[in-house]
Amino acid sequence: MKAYWMALVAGLMTASAWADSLLKPDDRIIFVGDSITAQGVGGAQGYYHQFTNALHKVYPAYRNEVIGLGFSGNTLFDWKDTLEVKSRTQSVPANCGGFDVHTAFAKHGDIVFILLGMNDILKPTMLDDEAVLQTWKAKYRELVAAIRERVTPREIVLCEITPLTEDPLSPKNRVRGRLDQLARELVKEEHCRTAATAASVFDAVARCRKVRQDYHVVPDTVHPQQPLGHAAIARGMVQALQDDKLIAAFESRIAADIAKLAPAKPCVTYRFQPQPGCSAERAEQTYRLTCFWNDGTEAKAPQVPTFSLELPAGWSAAGSPVTKTEATFTLRGVPERLQTPVTIVAKTASGTYRQTVQIPAPWRVVCGPDNGGAWGARSVYQPTSSIPAMEAGLVAGKHFLEPFADGKKTYAWQVNTPCVDYTAGDDPNSVVPYSLTFGSQNDVLYAVRWVYSAKARPVLLQLSHRTFSATLGFEIWMNGTLVMTAHLNRSGKNKAVGQAALNQGWNCLLVRNDHLQWQRQFACALLPVDGDTLDDLRYSLLPR
Repeated sequence: MKAYWMALVAGLMTASAWADSLLKPDDRIIFVGDSITAQGVGGAQGYYHQFTNALHKVYPAYRNEVIGLGFSGNTLFDWKDTLEVKSRTQSVPANCGGFDVHTAFAKHGDIVFILLGMNDILKPTMLDDEAVLQTWKAKYRELVAAIRERVTPREIVLCEITPLTEDPLSPKNRVRGRLDQLARELVKEEHCRTAATAASVFDAVARCRKVRQDYHVVPDTVHPQQPLGHAAIARGMVQALQDDKLIAAFESRIAADIAKLAPAKPCVTYRFQPQPGCSAERAEQTYRLTCFWNDGTEAKAPQVPTFSLELPAGWSAAGSPVTKTEATFTLRGVPERLQTPVTIVAKTASGTYRQTVQIPAPWRVVCGPDNGGAWGARSVYQPTSSIPAMEAGLVAGKHFLEPFADGKKTYAWQVNTPCVDYTAGDDPNSVVPYSLTFGSQNDVLYAVRWVYSAKARPVLLQLSHRTFSATLGFEIWMNGTLVMTAHLNRSGKNKAVGQAALNQGWNCLLVRNDHLQWQRQFACALLPVDGDTLDDLRYSLLPR
């Protein structure tokens, strides 16, 4: 992101290095997209409105027509094989704005922006397989050809797919990056242009986290929020048009929105980043913790702090102390509590400032193969109809140190550590498979923790999810006994509660999660009963 930011600033400071703007006074501009574009049109601060408003403000004499064709849930394949084909002979109304594909494509358009691909990655019919990804590129080529034939645009701009999770290293984002690479190849082959919409959104995420560590530019991990996230999308688009006036307008808008997040008083913020998908071989974990100093908007003079860390017993950190406004530490330790506190200390001439980071206890997770038999008619969960081969051994307390093999592929155990880059990342009981695997339709997952209790006690089990589009099935075992079966979905059923009991000593909490489609995240929490507290509980990701 730093390289992107430096390149952007350099471009703005040296306007002579830019080619003339590709935008002309009478251009008819068409946005082709999915729910992000639908929200861009339907929301008052969506990128469609921000783009048109900036256009009118910067170029008041221009007479541009701007059209937004957003269709929620549609993939690139849907656009080419259904929407575009159908629109040749009949009306195909977009979700918002009163626009219609049939009307929009019926006459010449000068500039066409295509922002598609999010649903291809999110919908689990897309596989992390090079041959499958190449079919996506081939379908994209067909869509470009169809639009070029019908609309005869001067410029077709293929926009980068915006982030899916705010972690650039997540499996979803790695595949997204590969699709963007294929789109860039297509740009060269088909003489189109690229819009750096993903880089622009990631840049906004990084800059926001420096002033507010819990701020989400992509709050549901899919749809950039308004106005800031959509301003970042628009900035990437106008960069593709090489229009330095519009670029400056959007950079000013983004900087102003980020400035509103800045604290009034001096403080420390941070970004906590576990290593996604690391092997579950050791109890000791490694984390990256980046600390940022904020003078505060009321500050009269800038300060440079000396950063250090206050660590729990047995923990270590490389790189402390550091006298800078930004410092990155590598932490190592065994997170035995549900939340293990690590305190950042910043000493300045005006005083000492502290910020505590809660390191969540990890889960041991294996992301397995397809298990479609667990889903019946109308997406009803029926787990006993399809039982993965390894399950009996896991319930019996075996195979937790062995990979999961289904005869075709081997699935390794990984560490899942929640963090703010993912859905409900601040919940220490959260399991976020998309931090570990790209996933596929109907795949199964097992998550396990060993929980130490100082005494025998009853507890409640609470399952929940915080996605906007997921269909999830569960079975939960405590010490080998099935204690709960549940089915959560995107129709409003996002929580279920059951009963269990902890023995004195170590207990094995095993969760099976079957995933039907779309998003994937859940939390499995132990809750006290009868006025009890669970302050004595300790956790392990290794068998105990």
